[in-house]
Amino acid sequence: MSKIFDALRKAEQDPNPLMPHEPPVLLDAQRHPRRQRTMESEFGTLSAAIQSYFPKQAEGKVLLLAGCVEREGTTYVARNLASVLARQSGEPVLCADANFHDSGLTRTFQGTDALGMSDVYESGKSRDVGGLLRTGDQPNLYYLGTGRRRVVPGAFFDSAEFDALLASFRRTFRFSVLDAAPILKHPDALHLAARADGVVLVVRAGNLKREVVRKGIEMVESVNAPMLGAVLNRRRFAIPTLIYKLIS
Repeated sequence: MSKIFDALRKAEQDPNPLMPHEPPVLLDAQRHPRRQRTMESEFGTLSAAIQSYFPKQAEGKVLLLAGCVEREGTTYVARNLASVLARQSGEPVLCADANFHDSGLTRTFQGTDALGMSDVYESGKSRDVGGLLRTGDQPNLYYLGTGRRRVVPGAFFDSAEFDALLASFRRTFRFSVLDAAPILKHPDALHLAARADGVVLVVRAGNLKREVVRKGIEMVESVNAPMLGAVLNRRRFAIPTLIYKLIS
């Protein structure tokens, strides 16, 4: 705990390096109307629930999104949740790729050969990462990739440098949404979960047995990480959505 407190005190004293000095590359803002409606309804509800759970404070919050296994749709949920949080809150929101095993989020907006999270600290000194951030498809939304430097994820997440980086995230962004590796496959995701302010488990509908999901929850709770809940991804309605609304 002392490392975290030391990093927080240091972050308060040092100038904030995170906000870009120049506008980075814009992502493609075109979105299919059906996808837009999905974001407004499903992710809008999720965003509102998170904001009510974390009332506005002087310090921002770090949210970890992870699945129990691969192909649960964690990157899709993380990216869209960050987008809606930025729109609804009207404040800076970061979506960062913390999956060093399969950097899917990084590939979608800048490619894996660009500088990113692992390059923020070099030889124990912080780097100005304003130029490493990429803007999203709307105001207040920023992305950060995994980076070029090879790291051992567990050791990296346990380092004082990473604690200081999270402290900078908290004082810069209202929410920092981290896209993490699968919990049951990569133990380093638990190192990250222990440092987050809240963990959201992404579960693909009909893909896993209940016992597997329960095991994932138990592992998150074993490191005393705050479990906020789960997102049921790719849910299919057997009858029209309107009927579900009438009987629910």
